[in-house]
Amino acid sequence: MAELNVGEILEARYRIDRPIARGGMSTVYRAVDLRLARAVALKVMDQRFAADPVFRSRFRREARAMAQLSHPNLVNVYDFGSDGDHIFLVMELITGGTLRELLAESGPLPPFAAAAVMRALLTGLSAAHDAGMVHRDIKPDNVLINGNHAVKLADFGLVRAASQSTETGKIVGTVSYLSPEQVTGEEITPASDVYSAGILFFELLTGRTPFRGESQLDHAYQRLTEDVPSPSSLIEGVPHLIDELVATATARDPEQRFTDAEEFLAALDDVSRELNFPSYYVPIPHNSAAHRAAEIPPDTTGVAGPLEPTSILASEGRDDSDGLTEVIRTTRMEDPRRPWDSPTEEDGQTSILPSGQPAPPPTPAAAAAPGPQRTPARRDADRTPTPPPSAPVSNRSRTSLIAWIVCVVILTAAIALGGWWFGSGRYGEIPQVIGMTQEEATARIEQAGFSTSIREVYRDDVASAQVAGTEPAGGDKQVRGRAVTILVSRGQPTIPPIPEDRSPDAYRQALADHSLSYEQAEAEHSDDVPEGKIVRVDPSPGQVVKVDSAVHVHLSKGPAPVHVPDLKGVSVDKAREILEKAGLTLGDVHEKFDSDVAGGDVISSEPGKDTSLARGSKVSVTVSSAVEIPDILGMSRDQAAAELTSAGIGVRSVEVAGGTVADAADTVVEVSPSPGKLLDPADAWVVLKTPEKVRVPRVLGSAVKDARDSLRIAGLGIKTDDEDGDLVYRQSPRPGKEVDPGTAIKVDAF
Repeated sequence: MAELNVGEILEARYRIDRPIARGGMSTVYRAVDLRLARAVALKVMDQRFAADPVFRSRFRREARAMAQLSHPNLVNVYDFGSDGDHIFLVMELITGGTLRELLAESGPLPPFAAAAVMRALLTGLSAAHDAGMVHRDIKPDNVLINGNHAVKLADFGLVRAASQSTETGKIVGTVSYLSPEQVTGEEITPASDVYSAGILFFELLTGRTPFRGESQLDHAYQRLTEDVPSPSSLIEGVPHLIDELVATATARDPEQRFTDAEEFLAALDDVSRELNFPSYYVPIPHNSAAHRAAEIPPDTTGVAGPLEPTSILASEGRDDSDGLTEVIRTTRMEDPRRPWDSPTEEDGQTSILPSGQPAPPPTPAAAAAPGPQRTPARRDADRTPTPPPSAPVSNRSRTSLIAWIVCVVILTAAIALGGWWFGSGRYGEIPQVIGMTQEEATARIEQAGFSTSIREVYRDDVASAQVAGTEPAGGDKQVRGRAVTILVSRGQPTIPPIPEDRSPDAYRQALADHSLSYEQAEAEHSDDVPEGKIVRVDPSPGQVVKVDSAVHVHLSKGPAPVHVPDLKGVSVDKAREILEKAGLTLGDVHEKFDSDVAGGDVISSEPGKDTSLARGSKVSVTVSSAVEIPDILGMSRDQAAAELTSAGIGVRSVEVAGGTVADAADTVVEVSPSPGKLLDPADAWVVLKTPEKVRVPRVLGSAVKDARDSLRIAGLGIKTDDEDGDLVYRQSPRPGKEVDPGTAIKVDAF
């Protein structure tokens, strides 16, 4: 950075007196405001930022926002401007020092003292958060202590301005105090300041910051994986409630922190009351740069009258003895025709106060306009020599002459005024109002002689509720009385919600209303959204995006097609279940005989397997009507007939199966067709076959009566001489002998 020399004057107004401090982005000088006869602080930005047009533009906007903040715990910004390669802020001169210098002198503070510092800091930060601003660089170097022990926060917006002009991938800020979202590049909110303030609170209590690293990058990334340790783990005497405050403020997830400085302050006050902390005046560091600079009085050469104190002024109705003061912001009457009120962004002049340049020469219209000055005709009359006494003028002649002169003056003035009006007098210059509030811009433009209307627009680089420009543009000359449209920023646009009817046309208009473009993306299948309607959009609704961003809109192709599953061989109930799982429904059920498919099972479907259908379509099936011959082998002829009848099968005939033997003559030994075969129910008949031979049962030892029953069951007869015999002692043929059905078996009994 090229240093300014003592005695140099910026913008013909601010004379450099001596340097106070140097930082990574700027050098702070004590200077003298030659116009207002007061000592001020000049923060002159490093030329690596000042040379960047993007930074210069953002710096002006941020400085304007800073100048609008007025609070006893914020360092006041009086002015901002540029002179050649230098771009600077004019601020309240603080005569005490920084919190960093106090920590260097005193070391860690006791909890009640640290809480007093934090209370003042958070009070000022709350005012900034309420105004929609985020500091982004909370650290001891930016916390100043004034000569009356008041704690003030400085440097709002400078990191934001720098962050927009650095190369992609760089982290802007002070590494020890960065929030995790600053490291990862996520959205910065007031909760980010809360995290940095929590780190500062930790440092006040312990004398050190919580993280270390071999490199700046390692140091920054530590906070992504590690929690801030409790202060009581490093130093004795820190109450548990203070540990809890620090832990909440420095939670890695922003959602788990205090929402903003106001919420942090409320919690701090609760804890201070609970712990009965005493009141405490923050001491002024003795060995500070500001203190050393204050010991040398500023050079007042060229200043009319003594320098006015600039550090603090007592607020109305408050006694200075209480140690708390209000900063009084000076105001001035605005004249819309003065050229310094609304400079363009490129003219390098300040946007708050006049830059000290000489006033422009009067225009011809101004010279001809009526006013307290004497007209040219009147001045000529004053210089007319007194007539000689030898030629006296009568009263009548003198009266006529005066009347003639008055007529000439009036006529000349009328001609001049008319020429001015029909020439340039009808026109006025539209003021520059970018960055003002709607009310301020309206007042400024109406003072310039124009009427106003309001239109809201989306802008990436202008905060919500600030003026983004005008139509016609500021600086244009237009006929006075013409309507000027004030463009009020709504900030960056948010993706609008999908309409209830999911209409693409309605959504196209909604995107246009949000300064976004509609881009049709690949259509998608949907079970819930009708064909041609919006299924989803990307980015999703509610996300904040840049102006003119494209929103990809996916329309519905209706339900996705489904394939008919393989149903062959399953029952009707199972087929219904399979179809429903596939998104289809069972249609008509038809019957048909199929010798290969069991009765009741599906033979085929219509449409067939693997056919693509719309979800919800019906599928018809054909099921087999076949009846299956049951296994009746070994049953008696009567039992087999009953079983066949229940299966829907009739007995065509009963035959003897040659070469077969059974224990009973009516045992079914063969079936034709065989068991398990499928029959057409329209022609379901079988032939039963009984044995050719019967095995003689053993009746020895039985009573004749019981022997008769056993032989009858086997299909054989009995021959005996003793019907009442109690014990059969001989039978012929012998047991196991194969005989023809109906053969009589000879038995002897006694």
